[in-house]
Amino acid sequence: PRPSGTVSRTVLAVGVAALVTGTGLAVAPNPAAGVPHDHDYRDTRTVGEPTRRVTLTAGTATVNVSGRAVAAWAFNGQVPGPELTATVGDVLEVTLRNRDIERGVTLHWHGYDVPNSQDGVPGITQEAVLPGQEFVYRFTADQVGTYWYHTHSVSDVGVRMGLYGVLVVHPAPATGVDVAVPVHTLAGLPLPEPTTEPIEAGVPIRLRLINTDSTTHRYALAGTSFRVAAIDGYDLHGPTPLVDTAVLIPAGGRYDLVFTAPAAPVALFVDGRAVYSTGPVSTATGEWPALDPLTYGASSPLPFSRFDKSFDLVLDRGLDLHGLLPRYAHTVNGAADPDIPPQVVRLDDVVKFTIVNRSLVVHPWHLHGHHVLVLSRDGRPASGSALWLDSFDVRPGEVWEVAFRADNPGVWANHCHNLPHADAGMMTHLMYE
Repeated sequence: PRPSGTVSRTVLAVGVAALVTGTGLAVAPNPAAGVPHDHDYRDTRTVGEPTRRVTLTAGTATVNVSGRAVAAWAFNGQVPGPELTATVGDVLEVTLRNRDIERGVTLHWHGYDVPNSQDGVPGITQEAVLPGQEFVYRFTADQVGTYWYHTHSVSDVGVRMGLYGVLVVHPAPATGVDVAVPVHTLAGLPLPEPTTEPIEAGVPIRLRLINTDSTTHRYALAGTSFRVAAIDGYDLHGPTPLVDTAVLIPAGGRYDLVFTAPAAPVALFVDGRAVYSTGPVSTATGEWPALDPLTYGASSPLPFSRFDKSFDLVLDRGLDLHGLLPRYAHTVNGAADPDIPPQVVRLDDVVKFTIVNRSLVVHPWHLHGHHVLVLSRDGRPASGSALWLDSFDVRPGEVWEVAFRADNPGVWANHCHNLPHADAGMMTHLMYE
């Protein structure tokens, strides 16, 4: 293995070539292979009779935020939508109904690797659910962790307007205090509103931090040491106690913080604003260093000894000439959706992505249907716990290498989770032969 400070020739070549090439026209050099809309990927996982049934009705609503009446799009009249919880072994059946969202709705289970038919991407896995229609999702709760759901139909508007909610799968009935904290910005107002919950010393607490916005948020837990027990639904190996340390969570990402309630109050701050506390806390957290998850926890051997397919994804800006009128697009490999050729793989391939950000803004990358293992960032191998992510920030100038096993057949969205970026062209697809 290479020393941790050595940049591989492949990464260096890809990164340098991408970074020195100027922004150009977002036109595919060759016609992009079409993404089929009539595929039928049969799921081999058996789904039994539902043990938990839920109905989510999407509709326009007026909700109260910080004493202000705000126009929103909501599930069951609330923002966020109802928190969905399950225990391993449950079979979830969720009926989505659309009351009056004219542009249509779906349900995408963010970070939860459902069968392709349940992924909720209009035009790829299903048609958008229009007013008066419904769609039934059914899948087994076999992935423990913190997830969330949101519409994927005109998602840059729908999520921002409030069509999102929490999904948590427990390994067994929860003990202690277990709190989900989905952070969102609705009409310029921050959610959730501050909550204080007095808790006796010695009680175990798990805070499930969820970033449902399109930009990174900074979280700081004051008044106690804590461990990051899981990221994006995957438990970390050997997480060590942290104190006076912030965590940066990308758009779509989730961190589980665990600690034992001390005698003194603790508080969770998001971008300097207290959102959850056990009592009054006045601590300045703005100067705390941020955790680097690539170096946190105990390392373990790589599960892959080879790569069957490798793809380079160069993220940039460019002029998209696909439509009747030109537009300034967010691009992948010089092209914008739908002109970006898909990444084509076979079942059981071990696949590597090299993702280069040649633009001047952060791109939180999100592959549907799979978690990716972080191999390196800017040529430095990940040295902490195996980091299986579904959402990660690729900052300007960075080069990330990630890998995964192609074990979930289908056609999958692979895109920037700054949702306006995805709408402006930064959407590609992973396709199984």
